[in-house]
Amino acid sequence: MVPQKIVLINPWQAHLVTRHGKIYNRIWPPLSLANCAALLEQQGHHVQVIDANALRLSPEEVAQTSSGCAKAFICSADIDRWQCPPLDLEPFFTTVSHVKRSVEEVYVIGPHGTVRPEAILRHTRAHAVVMGEPEWTITEICNGAPLEAVKGLAYFHSGKIKFNESSRPVDLNALPAPAFHLLPMGRYHYEVLGSRFTLLEASRGCASQCRFCMMRMYGHGVRRKKTDRLVSEVELAISRYGVKTAYFMDLEFTVLRNQVLELCEHLIRRRLDFRWTCQTRFDLIDSHLLRQMKLAGCSLIHFGVEAGSDSLLKKVNKGITIDQIRAGMRLVKEAQMDSACFFMLGFPESNEHEFADTIRFARQLNPTYALFHLVTPYPGTALYEDLERSHPEIVRSTLFPEACCQGEDLVRLKTFIRRAYLGFYLRPSYIRSRLARGNLRSLIGQTKLMFGYLR
Repeated sequence: MVPQKIVLINPWQAHLVTRHGKIYNRIWPPLSLANCAALLEQQGHHVQVIDANALRLSPEEVAQTSSGCAKAFICSADIDRWQCPPLDLEPFFTTVSHVKRSVEEVYVIGPHGTVRPEAILRHTRAHAVVMGEPEWTITEICNGAPLEAVKGLAYFHSGKIKFNESSRPVDLNALPAPAFHLLPMGRYHYEVLGSRFTLLEASRGCASQCRFCMMRMYGHGVRRKKTDRLVSEVELAISRYGVKTAYFMDLEFTVLRNQVLELCEHLIRRRLDFRWTCQTRFDLIDSHLLRQMKLAGCSLIHFGVEAGSDSLLKKVNKGITIDQIRAGMRLVKEAQMDSACFFMLGFPESNEHEFADTIRFARQLNPTYALFHLVTPYPGTALYEDLERSHPEIVRSTLFPEACCQGEDLVRLKTFIRRAYLGFYLRPSYIRSRLARGNLRSLIGQTKLMFGYLR
């Protein structure tokens, strides 16, 4: 194997909130690219990561910086967006187009090419599309394996598109620590936690079977990282890169309860200056677990609530009831922890009465932060397949539909979402409770973020 100069690229998302699909594009580290970079460095390659989103680099500037590299891998969405990727692909397509002028071999990776490989390959005319988790596939390509021998690829062969068999699941314990030294670590932040921020990963995959989640990037089941490896990555991020805040990007962080308790025991014992958040379900928490998480520095938990009635939760196969959600929220409030709850409006065959139920339930739960999103029928989900049968005109109208409806129905749905935000955050009781906590700057920043979303 001959060492090569490789560049991994995270394109610049010019808008904090995408106009199509209304998805936040926060300046978060591209963790999967950092994983790939660490593997490639381990193999002796010369690796550069261009996080154009953090550095605010235009496609032209990215192309100039990439000049002289043997291979470029451009990401349509990194691991924090594998489950719900942005629908505006223009920044990605434009970056690919420019980089192809300065790098001979350009590959594309991410969820869009995984669920729509033929369309993404034809549009980008890339050397190949990497389907699924990128770490092993990128390493094999850079080590000189011919395309036909690399699993998880789609590429042109004799004028036709060839699809190789799927790649094997990534063993998280075989990955070296992410190559944080190749990222502009001082640029990352999360407005509800602070700066000196990074992403970390304790497991990959999900045990649930929700009909709306795009899981094709993750494969099946849940794979965990050994606690000692996870702890060493946390300490490395803190001691070497000055990280003070982090988001464990696991889809259901507390599904591996014992692992979380082991991590918390270590963090409590070390008394690190470190605050963190995670995502889980209300039926996967308990008082003891929350107490240990809080002592270990967890100050915020994200929960996917989605709907406001048992009938709708059952339709989307959420596997949880309204009573379980209420009970879980009581535990969170008793532990005096912040919560961010996600609600979805616009499931097929739902009506304005169910929209109102969801908005009303959000106010009753009264989390610290509430986020209301359009239901997006991502390709590869059961939701998309149902919509393809019932309303084929919607899924055929565009590569990645914005919602499960069109025209006036979509306009009306967006109006409901706007009302949901304004009705939740402009309640006098909510404003008083936030002011009582004594963090006026946080409330002002939160208000600006909300109005930026609603523009």
